[in-house]
Amino acid sequence: MNNLKELNLGNVQKTLLLPLAARVFESKQKNSILHDPKSVEIANQLKFDYLKICREMTDVGVAALVVRAVKFDEHIRRFQQQHPYGKIITLGAGLDTSYYRCDNGLNQWYDLDLEDSLELRKELLPIENDRIHYLAKSLFDPSWIDDIGDISNGTLIQVPGVLPYFPKKDVKSFFQSVAPRLKGAELVVDVVSAFGILFVQRKIHQSGMKDAHLQWSIFDAKEMETWSEHIKVAETELYFKGIHTSGRYHLFTKIPMMVNDIFGISQIVKIKFV
Repeated sequence: MNNLKELNLGNVQKTLLLPLAARVFESKQKNSILHDPKSVEIANQLKFDYLKICREMTDVGVAALVVRAVKFDEHIRRFQQQHPYGKIITLGAGLDTSYYRCDNGLNQWYDLDLEDSLELRKELLPIENDRIHYLAKSLFDPSWIDDIGDISNGTLIQVPGVLPYFPKKDVKSFFQSVAPRLKGAELVVDVVSAFGILFVQRKIHQSGMKDAHLQWSIFDAKEMETWSEHIKVAETELYFKGIHTSGRYHLFTKIPMMVNDIFGISQIVKIKFV
């Protein structure tokens, strides 16, 4: 126990522990909707109480993070069917374990995050082959596009739970700067409405991360098409739609899931750059 790694991260970077805790918790449940042994493995090396975090987030908060991983994995696998040699980029990677769940042995994987988060990632998830690339940069530094190089074999970018921490002007500027340079690429992102921010913010603060604040919200994803002629909203999906909850979640978790989807509180959006 004395060899467990202490964590020294910035306020936003600390939130990488939330999806990790959720994936570990879910992996240990009967009738789990996500099996992620790599997350369990790396959690065992860290000094953090995933059960405490999950209790404070409540069941629906944990479920939302797990469902996001499930939905993003679905997008990755659909992409791989059309682009087996394509590139998969995770912006704000944290301790994301998509590679270990979805790798087809052919894709190139790029994981980008700020230096402190990426150093932790390198230690816990060391690069194991020449198809994995780590980029220590801000997603707002567009030079990461130069780092990934040719995208003609297909490119899928996933941005899990990162953009809502920034003001709208920065999110808009991000899309406007990358869209013209990534024609043909796809991007998957989870978005929340203004009401959703209040709910999600509460869950984050309950987990003990009181200095992490959400800022960007959007109700109609089509608004992003007005930001650039190179942005096309290809899909908008209700967050919990299609998730098999029978035998896994109790009624008091299913009800807020239904409320979320009825009112579009949070959604999964796929964008194509054209």
